[in-house]
Amino acid sequence: MKAIIIGSGLAGPVLALALEQQGISCKIFELRDESAFEGGFVALAPNALRALSRIGVYDRISAQGWNYEEFQFLSSRNLSRIGTVLNGSQDKYGYKALRISRGIVRQTLLAVLHERKIDIEYNSKCVSIQETPSSKVVATFADGRTEEADILIGCDGIHSRVRNYLNPTIVPTFSGQMGVGGSLARSKLASAGKDVHMPCMIFGKLNSFAFMPCDYNGDRVGCFATLESQDRSREEWAGLQEDKAALLQYMRSYHNKEKWPQLVHEATQNVEESTLSLWPFFKVPELQSWTSESGRVLVIGDAAHAMPPTGGQGAAMAFEDAITLADVLGQINTKESSDLKSLLGNWQAIRRTRVKKVLAFTSKSGDLRKSKPSTFQQILKEWGMWAYFLYIGKDAGLSWIYEYDTTK
Repeated sequence: MKAIIIGSGLAGPVLALALEQQGISCKIFELRDESAFEGGFVALAPNALRALSRIGVYDRISAQGWNYEEFQFLSSRNLSRIGTVLNGSQDKYGYKALRISRGIVRQTLLAVLHERKIDIEYNSKCVSIQETPSSKVVATFADGRTEEADILIGCDGIHSRVRNYLNPTIVPTFSGQMGVGGSLARSKLASAGKDVHMPCMIFGKLNSFAFMPCDYNGDRVGCFATLESQDRSREEWAGLQEDKAALLQYMRSYHNKEKWPQLVHEATQNVEESTLSLWPFFKVPELQSWTSESGRVLVIGDAAHAMPPTGGQGAAMAFEDAITLADVLGQINTKESSDLKSLLGNWQAIRRTRVKKVLAFTSKSGDLRKSKPSTFQQILKEWGMWAYFLYIGKDAGLSWIYEYDTTK
């Protein structure tokens, strides 16, 4: 069996490595240039790290980011603790959570691809897909090149061209929130920054502000604001992403001394402008099917079910999709089964059920970050959260997310 993978963000390389373990030949095609990839950081929960362990990547990245277990929620009024949840646990889940540069994860994946002699072709814009009568798939690229394979998988993100082939009526919708974040040396924070548990999220009246160490020793801290925003065109979002001065102004204008603790104010004054990144939170309406009628063209990850980062599970869901899909295709490749359509139907049903639950959790997490413009509303929200965390305990009822194992 031969596979074409469209997209080389994180999901595409993970899928390629998982397919290689199943003896399936593949090649990755990427729209952008090799150097044109977003920065920023990603939080990887135990289920994401367990998936990366299967393809031999976890051990290579675990010492390049911040390993942590507890995540605290604080009030912007006085930095008092509202609640604590476990984002990871060595004892409970076998893995701590990991906050790490997205670029480090991707470069590590690319290094392993190179070692295993899996090719990526950059500057390769897929302009058409054709399923042939001989049960093949042909991808045509903007420069006229074509590539034929037995199956084509779109790992090409929120604005997926492969998804457009499956259902051109599906258009991503803006959630009304965006994230702006960067990093700074922890030594630049006030004394409160040395005493406050990190990672943490501080809830204000109008938005939330998170602090997350992002290197192994915790010497650098990422700060991330979730802000309400109007939608923009793709070109406008891309322009704002490149306008570091405008992103810095967003950080500072929303978090002045009158509304936020000194800790937050100092973070916005000292965050390094060159590190700033933007994430508009988009959702993808539910697809009737992640596969074509034949099953030979399909989408996974954000292309199938984009979710905002408010639940910390976007990358994890893509990794789970990739590795479980490779397991299914491995059954075809080894002749254990010849019914591709049936196998993919069962796989999709299982994945859709899980993703739907995770999306619901993510939506609730996003709602917590929305504005409560009056002090009274903010206090009510904080008391409600405090009671909720007290009731559910530190695991926050999230074991069903973090314990997931792609081998079972």
